[in-house]
Amino acid sequence: MNNHQKIIQTVNESGIVPVNQDLYITAFTHQSYANEHNVESNERLEYLGDAVLNFLVAEYLYQQFPEMPEGKLTKNRAKFVCATANCRYAVALKLNEAILLGKGESEQGGMKKPSVLGDLFEAFVGAVYLDQGLAAVKNILEKIVFSHIESFEPGFFIDYKSRLQELIQSESRKSVEYILDKETGPPHNKTFFVSVYHDRIKLGTGSGKTKKEAEQKAAELALKKLAIN
Repeated sequence: MNNHQKIIQTVNESGIVPVNQDLYITAFTHQSYANEHNVESNERLEYLGDAVLNFLVAEYLYQQFPEMPEGKLTKNRAKFVCATANCRYAVALKLNEAILLGKGESEQGGMKKPSVLGDLFEAFVGAVYLDQGLAAVKNILEKIVFSHIESFEPGFFIDYKSRLQELIQSESRKSVEYILDKETGPPHNKTFFVSVYHDRIKLGTGSGKTKKEAEQKAAELALKKLAIN
């Protein structure tokens, strides 16, 4: 079985029978692979899928929790469409097993990176939307996303930044500040290093494939130092 056949088999196992197979092959094509083989990457589909995912989760929350205020709706949506959550959805559908990675990215463990797999899930959503329509995307989300929202599964995603902010503001009027220390690596495979400060005191430092991921890691370390997490 070649790579393209494996992709289509994975898509079939998610309950989708593709009309346009090329859309799904593109959805599984990481930028590193695209650069090496001179083909289109999944970045445009990722952009579209992100918008579709945010809309459907927002709609679900709005309808499912009529008494929930806007601020909490926004906060809960962020929990279930973040890179960490999207990575879990990708693994649940076994999308990670068919992703096309460049040689370097593959050697660096790209198949397990939350940022890579989160982007893959969004691209997959974008492909399903273009190929099958909004109802098909909603059917997938009902199985692997909405079920978590219904139960608010403990530990599904811990927003360390919010927990740290709440802790600090309970004891101080000053907020926390995240500062990008540096970024390393080529444009398609950067690593970001971020430190979190409160009142000019460094509380923790984290790294990740996105700034948001690095900030979460920094906040997590800060909470551990403060013996809260």
